[in-house]
Amino acid sequence: MQVLDVREAFATPADVVLLASGCVMAEGWLEGLTDAAASDSRIATVSALPFAAADGFDEAAANVRAHSLRLRPRLERAFGPCIYVRRSALELVGPFDPTDGADAARFYRRCIESSLLHVLADDVLVLGGAPLAEDSAPIRRSLSRVRRTLSRPSVAIDARILSRRMTGTELQVLEVIAALARSERVRVTAVMPEVIAPYAARALDALPGLDRVRASEAPGIVRADLVHRPYQVGNPGDLALLASLGERLVLTNQDLISYHNPSYFEDGEAWQGYRRLTRLALTIADHVVFVSAHGRDDAIVEDLVEPGRTSVVHNGVEHVAVVAAAPPAPGPAASRLPGEAEVILCLGTDYRHKNRVFALRTLEALQRRHNWRGHLVFAGPNVDRGSSRPQEAEMLAGDPRLASAVIDCGAVSEAEKAWLLRRARLVAYPTTYEGFGLVPFEAAAQRVPCLWAPGTSLSEVLPDSAAEIVPWSAELTAERALALLRNERARDRQLALIREAAHGLTWDAAAAALVDLYCAVCDGPATPATVLERGHGVMSGAISEDAMRLVGPGGALARDMERALLALAMHPRLGAPVFGAIKLGYRASFRARRWRRGRT
Repeated sequence: MQVLDVREAFATPADVVLLASGCVMAEGWLEGLTDAAASDSRIATVSALPFAAADGFDEAAANVRAHSLRLRPRLERAFGPCIYVRRSALELVGPFDPTDGADAARFYRRCIESSLLHVLADDVLVLGGAPLAEDSAPIRRSLSRVRRTLSRPSVAIDARILSRRMTGTELQVLEVIAALARSERVRVTAVMPEVIAPYAARALDALPGLDRVRASEAPGIVRADLVHRPYQVGNPGDLALLASLGERLVLTNQDLISYHNPSYFEDGEAWQGYRRLTRLALTIADHVVFVSAHGRDDAIVEDLVEPGRTSVVHNGVEHVAVVAAAPPAPGPAASRLPGEAEVILCLGTDYRHKNRVFALRTLEALQRRHNWRGHLVFAGPNVDRGSSRPQEAEMLAGDPRLASAVIDCGAVSEAEKAWLLRRARLVAYPTTYEGFGLVPFEAAAQRVPCLWAPGTSLSEVLPDSAAEIVPWSAELTAERALALLRNERARDRQLALIREAAHGLTWDAAAAALVDLYCAVCDGPATPATVLERGHGVMSGAISEDAMRLVGPGGALARDMERALLALAMHPRLGAPVFGAIKLGYRASFRARRWRRGRT
């Protein structure tokens, strides 16, 4: 390479490299620029990527050169202290004076008008110059790879659900965060609710190196390589917030239970809104994780997601992050249990698909056919919609013997749940549809066998030969239940099969699969739908998160109210005072809630 002044360089029949005074290049820089220039006959200029940190520059440049995606993303114009100019462009549109900004801009524009290209050499670092200002999807993808080459990937986990009583979803979120943090392969930030449940705070406090930020502060603080929401999107405002937290979006969809079941919603309009929101969320996510192949296949059949944007990552079945705050302890309902009575425990909410009515039918068959004198204990929260309580009440009202053997504990703490598992002789899990199915593993961990039915996702993680429910024959299932209650060989056989199935289903294995997936998603192109939504749609930030929660798909505001509120807002005399009063009322209510919270 000859070093010439600008006039001599442009007069020489060769490509030209323009280097600013004081810039520093690393080994292999010219080969990298030449390779980029030769990658397409239309390329006019190649710009090296500015790098600010002098310490470790040579090592950083070598790592980037070795691991770059070499996308050579398009630029609007050449930029920076190191620019490679091809002779073919100079011959086509004429030379320019690089010291004259206006003349250089005209040259770059003439190249574009001639259908030539300006590209970034995303495998060549130059020490010096201002950072790249352009913000196209390919450039963000290249820069993400550079960042992840020089340091661990950054991942934000949406953990805002951790304000509620713990169910399987909250457990999953905590274990995902903990396993990712233990892996030390990614830098993890948990985006938290304003008020954190005590069990979640204890679990997260035990994780060194985990960053936590409240959701209200996150948009101005968190900008990760990728944001992962490890549970379903339930509100349209979630999408706008998630887009502000990371370059790529991964969603976990545990199941389509609510998508298929209108009884779990206030009315048909609310159900259709949820379905639209689910379709939108799965369409614009860069990747969708399912906890079972059954769930993934269900979504593919419904045309909710393309197979190439999906992965199956099974949950772990051991509890690592979540440790009971106190040793197992009986709850208030335990006093109703006779000391020597056999107990069948049915864990879970009273949603219809949890099939507690079948547990009652099985109990009735045990009493009628086998004179069983034990108790059936229900433990789990009641739900507002889609509950089986009316059917349960009807059965119990018509059968006093059945009613006397049933104890409903309602929602229980983790300490009470642990006590009930130890007290139980058998666990009943008669669910008709599960996204994964953790209960049989939880029971087996306490050496308690479990009744479940073969099918859905349970057949992926548990052997059907151990599923002792005969769908949906209460009489035949009662015989199997009696064997598990009384026959030690039958109990030991099932527990051994569950333990064998649990091998490999660990949270550390799940985290390893997720980290590999995160890196692949960051390296891959964004989907056209995602690019469109981030630029102009619900993820663009043009509509606030609160506005999306109000009027988005499945939003809180009924559609037939939208026009009425719009008319009120536009009324010259009524709009301002009415909305002013609403605003003052909200502020007063907010202050009152904070005051009450501070007193408790």
